[in-house]
Amino acid sequence: MVKTLKTATQINQKRTKALLLTMLSAVLAVSIGLFAAHSVSGTTIAPGDLQSWNPNVSCHATLATVHQVIGNHFNSSTQGALESGGPFGVLNGTDESSLHPPCMAPNVNGTINPTFVEIHGISLTGSSTVDDGAIGGKCGTKYTPTNGGGPYPGGQTFCNAYGVFQDTSAYTGNCETLQDPNPKICIRLEIDRDWMASGYCGAGTVCNNSTLDALNPTQKIDVQGFVTWHPPSSSGHGYSSWELHPLSAWRISNGSTPDLSIAASPSSLSLQQGSSSTSLVTIQSTGGFSGTVTLAAGTSPAIANTTTASLNPTTVILTQGSSATSTMTVQTSPSTPTGSYNLNIKATSGNIVRILTIHLVVTAPPPDFTLSANPTSMTVPIGSSGMATITLHSLYNFVGTVNLAASVAPADTTASLSLVDPTASFNPASVDLTSNGTGTSTMSVSSSLLTTPGTYTVTITANSGTISHSTTVTVTISLL
Repeated sequence: MVKTLKTATQINQKRTKALLLTMLSAVLAVSIGLFAAHSVSGTTIAPGDLQSWNPNVSCHATLATVHQVIGNHFNSSTQGALESGGPFGVLNGTDESSLHPPCMAPNVNGTINPTFVEIHGISLTGSSTVDDGAIGGKCGTKYTPTNGGGPYPGGQTFCNAYGVFQDTSAYTGNCETLQDPNPKICIRLEIDRDWMASGYCGAGTVCNNSTLDALNPTQKIDVQGFVTWHPPSSSGHGYSSWELHPLSAWRISNGSTPDLSIAASPSSLSLQQGSSSTSLVTIQSTGGFSGTVTLAAGTSPAIANTTTASLNPTTVILTQGSSATSTMTVQTSPSTPTGSYNLNIKATSGNIVRILTIHLVVTAPPPDFTLSANPTSMTVPIGSSGMATITLHSLYNFVGTVNLAASVAPADTTASLSLVDPTASFNPASVDLTSNGTGTSTMSVSSSLLTTPGTYTVTITANSGTISHSTTVTVTISLL
């Protein structure tokens, strides 16, 4: 057998190749790890298998982190995430308010991927709060066109609820300021007002907007929602234009600190001037809280002198995981200015203070008028007549002509035997009212010698279009 000896050069070349292969494998392993942690937009993502917490959502959620949703591409000046790095499917401007968003959609690079994600353990960024329609026209009284465009139930006003959230295990900077140079790994969560109007969200649901309002940065939550993008980056988005909108469900993460949450149903009220309504306030123990909670309600300074908000009871006791309720009654006066206002409910227990804001819309009742008679009773000798002044007053800018008419009927057995009932006439029979003005007419009640003495009821009716009011005057016909 002949053996061929390898030269030192050949041995070194083989070792070099082996070393290069080892280094290449290591690089690939690191790349794969980074790829898995921060997916790129060209990646095809398999649909998730996590059940939706919201019964109105049929999609299955894909488990992700905030960083995975927003991607790894950041604006050089704001350090907010760019759309080019987002790997998930992104809802378009129409679908983000849809009651049935698509489970799959293209991202900016045209890759069709899941839109519905689940993220665990995120919290409000340190300087953020959850707002209800305060900025950018987030309130409305009717559905968006994609959901039919009709009015909301009962003519109510609903507002989107939204706030900026982050995962502090991945990012501890301030998403709301440009002074922080780090890439801002943040995402905005937004509950859509159409979802609240349809009962998909709101008090008692898995996407309770009122309780979301009461969150603070110490509380961590898990969420489910649909991925959307809203350029350009701004402080309102925590310098990240990425959103979960609609946010379809959220829950307190395990291990949160003892705390309270407040919800109200309904979470917005619409009242006419001079009317009242109630809302049921629910206080929930979270994170193992137990103790006595003191409740207080307040109104906007603009209506504090004309509107009251009260709670009954004003103190509740909670055990761990329990809830309690209190009824808030809101009473407006006829002089309450029309417009949109905020009502605040404050829950306090020790150093825990949670405030829930309820939206109040005060409207003027439709134009109307009042009708009164003076006197409301009179005695008229047989064969004679008596008079009463009829006063009409315009309410809520009523303008128009009011026509007066009367009917007379016996009020007792004796009067029912009369051959001729008394008669009533008006001078004038029609009264023109100006806006918030007053008009009068004189009513004459006459009896004849054939009228049987007794008691009669004169019913006065005032009509103007579809508006009708009536009042009565009691007339006693006497022998003298």
